[in-house]
Amino acid sequence: STGNRKNVVLRNIDIKTPDIKVELYDNGDVDGDEVTVYFNGNVISSKQKLTAKAITLNLKAMKNSTNELVMYAENLGNIPPNTALMKVYVDGQTYEARVESDEKKNGVIRFTLK
Repeated sequence: STGNRKNVVLRNIDIKTPDIKVELYDNGDVDGDEVTVYFNGNVISSKQKLTAKAITLNLKAMKNSTNELVMYAENLGNIPPNTALMKVYVDGQTYEARVESDEKKNGVIRFTLK
């Protein structure tokens, strides 16, 4: 579970199409950061080690709702905090978010599909 951590919304993105492609990288030094990624409450990537090579996730947003992508730090790597670069491709646009997560907070990106 995402525990007692605070969810910090980093970006709100309005989308027109439900297909979302997400790429995750370690941002900065590759230091063993591990993350679990949730989309709408479901685990879509569990205890995944971040490296300089992209982890690609393909998501489908639900219509008329707010879709939440939550990044939960499993550890802090050797150089806290756990930092990831998330690239989001949707509607022909690319969004970048630097996601920091630690024992107190989770990084969240919200997608609203009209």
